[in-house]
Amino acid sequence: MFVSCRENKPVEPARIDYSDTTYWYSCGDESYEADVFYVYPTVSGISFEDNGSSWYADVTLPEVREEANGNQRFNKMLYGEYNFYAPYYRQMIFEAYQQPLDSLEKIAAFAFNDVNDAFQYYMANYNHGRPFFLMGHSQGSQMLIELLKHGMTAEQRQQMVAAYCIGYHVTAEELADYPEALKPATDSLMQGLVVFNSVTDPSAMSMVSLGDVVGVNPTTWTMSTDTVPASYHLGMAKYNDTRDSVLIVPCPTRTYLHEHTTVCLDLDPEMVFIPAYEAMFPKGNLHFADSWLFGGNVLQNMRCRLNNR
Repeated sequence: MFVSCRENKPVEPARIDYSDTTYWYSCGDESYEADVFYVYPTVSGISFEDNGSSWYADVTLPEVREEANGNQRFNKMLYGEYNFYAPYYRQMIFEAYQQPLDSLEKIAAFAFNDVNDAFQYYMANYNHGRPFFLMGHSQGSQMLIELLKHGMTAEQRQQMVAAYCIGYHVTAEELADYPEALKPATDSLMQGLVVFNSVTDPSAMSMVSLGDVVGVNPTTWTMSTDTVPASYHLGMAKYNDTRDSVLIVPCPTRTYLHEHTTVCLDLDPEMVFIPAYEAMFPKGNLHFADSWLFGGNVLQNMRCRLNNR
């Protein structure tokens, strides 16, 4: 049984046993020199009422795990140069983000416990001393930022090549409160935290990137506000039905950084626009594309950072 903030019942649900492979989409095969620990974004559109008055996705149910599989399968193929580890977790449903901040933080803490438990199990049983990347998008990135702040030891952070927390934000307060845990990578080679969000116009920025102080332009991996030529965009990741694979295909666009959000000057503002989510992601906001829009740049950058260790 899950906690409902509306009912305010202090019930502590049972923790997930991550030694049970039911709760892993992928446990890696240890074929490669480095790992990716991946946390998926919000994948369920179910409402609070239809979810049994719960804010969480019940991953004990096969159909709920199945909702996450398309996203995880895409990313496993995209990051196929690495051992891919991806747990299921009792993530917040989309409606949770409409709650007041204090309620949202309490709801998020429960989802974070699952991600932290999965990560600690991964480190103790699957990692075997290899360098690793943290990789997430949207809610997944939110959970990884909390992991950096509250779940990782100094030794684990040293072993981490980079944390690509795509589609979320880090505030000045967080940087000041967690100077050792949140170390922004401000060039293309540094270890540390990498955050980016994108729009076609600054007017389309949303709460997801609000107050961000660490966001970089993923075509340069810096905080420079100069306009960058389209040739720096190395292609987006796209699923190919014929080959059943993820390919990097051209998507040239000039970019520049505005208040730590990447503005893509040459992309269609309708590209990933969903009217049902317009209040949070207005037309021109590329949140739903962020995890694949710069796929070529991310893959190249992962190789650079790993080789620079």
